[in-house]
Amino acid sequence: MTPTDNPVSGFTGEVVYPEHADFDSARQLFNGLIDKRPSVVLRCRSRADIVAAVRHAVSSGAEIAVRCTGHSVAGHSSTDGGVVIDLSLMRGVVVDPEHRLAVIEPGATWRDIDQAAARHGLACPGGVVSSTGVGGFTLGGGVGWLARIYGLTCDNLTAAELVLANGEVLFVSESQNPEVLWGLRGGGGNFGVVAHFVLDLHPLDHVVGGMRSYADTEAQAVLEHFRAQMDNADDHLASIVDFGTDESSGCGLVTILGCSTESDEAGQSAMSKLLHADGVTTEPVVSLQRELSYPTWQQILDPTSPYGRLNYWKSIFLTELSDEAIRRIALIGRTRPAPHSRLHVIRLGGFSSRVPPQATAFSTRDHPYIVHLITTWTDPADTERCKSWTDEAYETLRPLGPASAYLNFVGDEGQARIRASFGEVAYRRLARLKARLDPDNRFALNQNIEPATDT
Repeated sequence: MTPTDNPVSGFTGEVVYPEHADFDSARQLFNGLIDKRPSVVLRCRSRADIVAAVRHAVSSGAEIAVRCTGHSVAGHSSTDGGVVIDLSLMRGVVVDPEHRLAVIEPGATWRDIDQAAARHGLACPGGVVSSTGVGGFTLGGGVGWLARIYGLTCDNLTAAELVLANGEVLFVSESQNPEVLWGLRGGGGNFGVVAHFVLDLHPLDHVVGGMRSYADTEAQAVLEHFRAQMDNADDHLASIVDFGTDESSGCGLVTILGCSTESDEAGQSAMSKLLHADGVTTEPVVSLQRELSYPTWQQILDPTSPYGRLNYWKSIFLTELSDEAIRRIALIGRTRPAPHSRLHVIRLGGFSSRVPPQATAFSTRDHPYIVHLITTWTDPADTERCKSWTDEAYETLRPLGPASAYLNFVGDEGQARIRASFGEVAYRRLARLKARLDPDNRFALNQNIEPATDT
């Protein structure tokens, strides 16, 4: 078969074979640790293309990988020998300012959405890296800067158009197929390919954003201050403690990052209290606080997450940021194995914690903190050392948290981890939905929910 052949009936997008000059770029993923070679990449341009691609993959018996922007750290966006259904050409965003809704194609990035919504003084809760795609992020829950004030991204999913394994197109909303909407709100890509999302938007123009970096020797004091401020914070305030490395000096830093959706005196005051850490004995290395547009703030962490580096991540919820947790996190943060590696401590809660657990498939809402081990490096020779460090760090933290995880930030860690992350009641409900929509488990490259056998 030649690169110009198109065996996909009804498909009008781009067909990229291994012989094609663009094949290596078409198969590249965010995580450079993952190197898979699909038999073909089908770059869709429309819903009809998605239907044709799904039917082709299913009829040929090929393994299916669905790719929006390829940010799955586990490598679920590609396959060895199977078919990649690539949605990256579908980046349309249409904003309805009157009803505060956005209709979004699955290949759109959060930068696309932020910019389109901002033209109308609106915003949607998204991720903290603007190059991330809407698809996998939303379906996996979606934790970001606006989660405390407006909920997770999946909480803001009001409708979707879903292409099933049999090629059927299902419109999903609160009034049409509400059980499917429940499953899409955190159940991952288990049920089909979303051809478009409809997300709620919220009035938001500017935020008060800021960061204050200290030498990482101050980590314990910074974390204690962060706990004191955020455990009593109003919903408008969001914050992350970030362990990183100063590029100019090579010194380790611990940074408080935060933003407030209140751009008045209340927001400025809350940010100032958050950033000026009590108990720190040294001067900050970096200090910044100002009012800025929300899309600008959304890009603040983009330089830390470029495409193509080697990545191996772990994640854990914490039921509390105890003194022992602070001690362990501070030690881990100071011993990161590579300059590009980071550790994030994120304060959850707020609106996202008040959504009833049964309201969405994302049912793990009672843990106030999450720790991300974002191990990133550039030299393949460092792979085993960096992976070992991550595993050891995770084992150090694991006794302090539940068995569940934020599945967007973990690799393939087995069915027990997946079941624990949904909870047994939600998992059984998801398994029944899986059996109805994808009984043959054709959409298995994800944090997979196995179809129920007792429906």
